Amino acid sequence: MNDNFSYQIARISKNNGKYRKIYMPNEAYKAHLRQLIPQLQQIYHQNVIFESDHAFVPHRNCVTNASIHIEHRYVLTIDIEEFFDSVSYRVLNKYIPIFLLEDIIVDNKVPQGFPTSPITANIAMIDIDKLIIESLERRNPNIKYSRYADDLTFSFSNIKEKDLIFAEVIKVFRGFGLKVNSKKTKLQDKNNGRAIITGVGVCYHTVHPTRKSLKKLRAAAHQQNENSIIGLQEWILCKYPKLKMGYR
Repeated sequence: MNDNFSYQIARISKNNGKYRKIYMPNEAYKAHLRQLIPQLQQIYHQNVIFESDHAFVPHRNCVTNASIHIEHRYVLTIDIEEFFDSVSYRVLNKYIPIFLLEDIIVDNKVPQGFPTSPITANIAMIDIDKLIIESLERRNPNIKYSRYADDLTFSFSNIKEKDLIFAEVIKVFRGFGLKVNSKKTKLQDKNNGRAIITGVGVCYHTVHPTRKSLKKLRAAAHQQNENSIIGLQEWILCKYPKLKMGYR
């Protein structure tokens, strides 16, 4: 690493009493990392097989992620425990040259806070997404799967599919040294009300803003926080991103 490159670490408390490390590169290092993003994006697009991810990818967002699951009654969401800290060097080295890894990896981990980390995380998930999708297609091709960063979402019509999905995910995770965050695993039934996927309400026909989002908008308006108001208004409209011809 260049001697002019350095970073600081901030520790942010989480709801479970633990801390999340945020790595903050200095301006020179940050500028260098941003220059590497196009190379990493090219690596991703050249190797991805199933485009199931909706975070940090052009023309996709939380709404496209949620809308995948409009059709089915049941929604199972699974979160990867300590995802960034768990991604192995071996998985990344398969796709990313060592000279790039030396700049974007810290202590053999994907550092949260680096501008390169979101696309690096998507590269790390290429094989995991592939194995999950292929294993489920062999069992039931009607199961829908999408991912938003480390949040995995599955939808299906038969409640018996839940255990099958969970078992397949655990089996795939085990091969990559990943663990399911059991506290964030959730099964939702649309017959009990709309499902919430990545902050977006989903029923059988469309997507909706959630009550939580509307409450946040009212609070921002009360506080006259213009930046929050603008962002929340865009979120609440549940807009699809501008799409390329042929996408979606």
